[in-house]
Amino acid sequence: DKLPTMRAAVLACAIALVSVGVCGAEEKAHLLIQKALLTNRPFAGKDLPIRYRIFNVGGSAAYDVTLEDEWSTEDFVAVAGLHSGSWSTIPAGGSISHIVVLKPNTYGYKGSTPAKVTYKKSEGSSDVQVAMSNDLGLIPVLSAKEDDKLSAPHLGEWMTFLAMAFALIALPILVFRPPTSDGKKSKKM
Repeated sequence: DKLPTMRAAVLACAIALVSVGVCGAEEKAHLLIQKALLTNRPFAGKDLPIRYRIFNVGGSAAYDVTLEDEWSTEDFVAVAGLHSGSWSTIPAGGSISHIVVLKPNTYGYKGSTPAKVTYKKSEGSSDVQVAMSNDLGLIPVLSAKEDDKLSAPHLGEWMTFLAMAFALIALPILVFRPPTSDGKKSKKM
């Protein structure tokens, strides 16, 4: 009769230790970083917005958060925003968005590297944590000529479509219209 009581006590202790371990792990800040293009088709000479989202999925605030990202000055010109940012704190469960607008100088495939975020898990800590964002890989930047082709009004195609549509409507009307009587003309003769 002592064995079931002993098993229950051991099971309760094991559950308590696991829950303390899990709760202790959740009390630390943990940042996730997402880097994304805010356009589907980047073109040379046009604005290319990049959004960074930093999420604190941990159980406590993150302190002294800094974001750093590098873009090739040969391939891109900064139009708006900064390649870096800093925040004093991101609360547990909180998030921050940061946007930078670049302009690709030329067309072709442009490289991207992951952004780097550093933070501290507690306010006075000297232990700096490092997190990296996703990599966008090679970004296919299209030429201005391709932009003109994709956004052109296509007037020739529309005129051809309208002519064909008119023919489909007018041809049956002309062929199957009711005959007109020439009764007045025949009486005069």
